Amino acid sequence: MMKTAIIPQVKQITVLEAPLVLSSFCLSQSVLDNFARAEEIFTDNHLCGKNPIRYVVEAMPEEAYKIRARSGCIDVLASSSKGLMYGLFTLSELDFINDGNLYEFDAYDEPSLPFRALSDDISRGQISTLSNFYAIIRRLARYKYNTYMPYIEDVFRFTSVPAWGRYSDPLEKEEWRAIIAYAKEWNLSVRPIVNLLGHFDKLCHIRDLQHLCLRRKDGSLTDCMDPTKPEVRSTIQKMLKEIVDCFGKGVIHCGGDEPLGLTEVFGVEEGGKLFIEHYTFIHDELAKLGCTLMMYADFFAPPWGDYAVPVDRAKELPCDTQFVFWDYAARESYPFVDALHRQNIKMYMSPGSWTWKRFSCDIHQCYDNTMGLLKADAGRSLGMVMSAWADGGDTLRELAAPGILIGANFCWNPNSSYSYEQLYLLIHKSLYGFDEEQAMLLDPVYHHDRIVKRVDEHEFKLEMWRNPFDMVQFKDRENIAILQAAMRKAEADYASLMPLRNQETFKALSLSLVRARFTADKIALLPDKEPENLEDALPYAEHALTLAGQLPMIKELHRRLWFETNRNADWEICAARYDDLYDQLQMFARNIRLRKYWFRH
Repeated sequence: MMKTAIIPQVKQITVLEAPLVLSSFCLSQSVLDNFARAEEIFTDNHLCGKNPIRYVVEAMPEEAYKIRARSGCIDVLASSSKGLMYGLFTLSELDFINDGNLYEFDAYDEPSLPFRALSDDISRGQISTLSNFYAIIRRLARYKYNTYMPYIEDVFRFTSVPAWGRYSDPLEKEEWRAIIAYAKEWNLSVRPIVNLLGHFDKLCHIRDLQHLCLRRKDGSLTDCMDPTKPEVRSTIQKMLKEIVDCFGKGVIHCGGDEPLGLTEVFGVEEGGKLFIEHYTFIHDELAKLGCTLMMYADFFAPPWGDYAVPVDRAKELPCDTQFVFWDYAARESYPFVDALHRQNIKMYMSPGSWTWKRFSCDIHQCYDNTMGLLKADAGRSLGMVMSAWADGGDTLRELAAPGILIGANFCWNPNSSYSYEQLYLLIHKSLYGFDEEQAMLLDPVYHHDRIVKRVDEHEFKLEMWRNPFDMVQFKDRENIAILQAAMRKAEADYASLMPLRNQETFKALSLSLVRARFTADKIALLPDKEPENLEDALPYAEHALTLAGQLPMIKELHRRLWFETNRNADWEICAARYDDLYDQLQMFARNIRLRKYWFRH
């Protein structure tokens, strides 16, 4: 029987009895005239027949579509090129999921949420090449997102503020305009996220920008701009004009998240007043330019920390301000969702892809977070923004793909009935063409921390870069042999797999495996406390040299995968971490072997 489960989940589909082979079809002129890139949708489906796939105009919502698939003709019914494109992608995905063996069927589908976005962190670590930005756009279109939101903290080259992003390989306006134009061809809009208060931690160390920075009483820098300074406002005015000139009118996301320095310096009451005044100013400047302010909601509804003000103060901002509530934890309940909705403000939900500070996507955590947050929202918000962050700067952005697909499923259909197990298998069938057995071989790549029953893998990744003189601090060191064995088996299993498509995304998993295996070995081979005598210490010297010997290979793999899809950006910083760890391991070994010490000397 024909399988009907794809990503995102289709609302209505009825399978009939007659078989249908998609490769026996071709795209009619009515399709090509109304969606010029239609042939690219079917690159891996190999349409080579004569039966027509036709576009039929029918009144319905702009992003809705119907499919009437019969063995002699397939009609995609829609009122716009968006609906047509989504219907074509559904055809392609159904063909993938059924390995080419379809049946006649009827389908109707439309999104539950009108705004479906990916927030893509390109400010910490990698920045795509132009061709990779295009590949991201195509992936978002395939899974029916309609908005791409690059987080361009310091990677937009401002003519008016030339020091902004001086050391961050910023994109030129011409590059952004090329991305915007390409996205339009795939029915996506590109709307930027430019943080105009907090997360100023890189920029505040540039001499020509330090006059904008908020300082503590002792003169030290915070990670915020100072909203009391007139020069901050005049700088923002110039920046907004350049942003709107490049990206056009529409919603502009101006950050506002985690402004820890603000309430630290001014206190909660005064800090809250300054925050609201600051973003009211930004709102008004955007309104002059024909744009709407979008911002994060955590200053009023913080998932962590103590930097926030009471939630009801969100109402003090202009009434058309749009708020993005982010919470990346997998919780039993999300009380801030109800608290924010009680303020009668315009809301968007934002779960996370769970790739930051990790070696790979925690697919299970991502599923629980995304499904749970959208369930708590119960369709009250205007849309969803899937957040893919790059904290740490050394995790390949291609590894966010499973999280992007999870987000796609739930922002199109927040009431999706897919279990975690179903969605995990669908992700791997859609991306790579893997069956259930093959997909399960990759589970340890994503969830290696769970093998040793760690809830949060951040501490596991920290062990990779930890100076050996600081001793191993991983809490479950006694179980690390289990993880070592699992990683070696996973490497062998990975090598046995041959993806049918998305090879670059699949190759990125090889780095996850190698680094997780190296980290498990490092935890096992180095001491977690000072040895009691030199004889006990000497084996650690050999262990450290063995580990150091592996680093050039890992660094080279990382470099190669980085530059296959990304420009230089922060590669030198990433490379320096490998070099520093290599030097530390060599020094550690020398201290033991030659100086007869296992501590710094």
